[in-house]
Amino acid sequence: ETTLELLERARRDKAIKAVVLRVDSPGGSAFASEIIRQAILDLKESGKPVVISMGSVAASGGYWISTAGDEIWAAPETVTGSIGIFGLIVTFEDSLDALGIHTDGIGTTPLAGAFDPTRGLDENAAALIQTSIEDGYEKFLERVAESRGMTPEDVDKIAQGRVWAGETALELGLVDHLGTLADAVAAAAARVELAEGSYGVRYIEERPSRFERIIMSLKGDAEALGLLPVRSGGHGTPYQAIARQVATTLDRLAWLHDPQGAFALCLDCEAR
Repeated sequence: ETTLELLERARRDKAIKAVVLRVDSPGGSAFASEIIRQAILDLKESGKPVVISMGSVAASGGYWISTAGDEIWAAPETVTGSIGIFGLIVTFEDSLDALGIHTDGIGTTPLAGAFDPTRGLDENAAALIQTSIEDGYEKFLERVAESRGMTPEDVDKIAQGRVWAGETALELGLVDHLGTLADAVAAAAARVELAEGSYGVRYIEERPSRFERIIMSLKGDAEALGLLPVRSGGHGTPYQAIARQVATTLDRLAWLHDPQGAFALCLDCEAR
């Protein structure tokens, strides 16, 4: 089940009185982040409070999702923030050129074939994408401002892709409390006036998507071949050094699938 399906199931299940959403993600598709945010709002409109519990990383798209919660809990060492958005359109013209493969064509409009991955990005298409990214960033600022009782201008001062540790995020007003998942569960129970010991907790996890399963399979193959880096001491063989780079790239590819090429993703989450 996807996150959307799990949220919908929670909305319909009358036995569920409140939801704690565990966010442990550096983000990904801006489009998907907004869809999940809307699903959280729908869940809240059904009368069920949603408390956000941040894991080790809840940045960029992960924070975008979190703005829909009634309250946000983070650990002191949680890496969060990274309020920003960027565009990425993958093209293969150089790779094809190296293979001696070339494409050509005639279009009836300036944007005809502009997003063809076998060609370089057209200037008109690039301008269109830039406008979309700037609009997406403004929406991100508005989402945070509305959630945190701030102005978009104030949010922008602590945004622009910068990341923060949980303690700093609390000082900046990006989260409400510091604590554990258990603390977030207790807070959710308190919101629906459930006394300690009078309720049960059901843990549900989404299954990896097909794309994510492919990435996991590729990494698994690398482990089976002994190519992935040694975890204790040293840098391993030259092959393992290369494999480290490949594994990192595969991890990032797992997040890079957005129909509009817009991403709210923290590529290098290092707390400041």
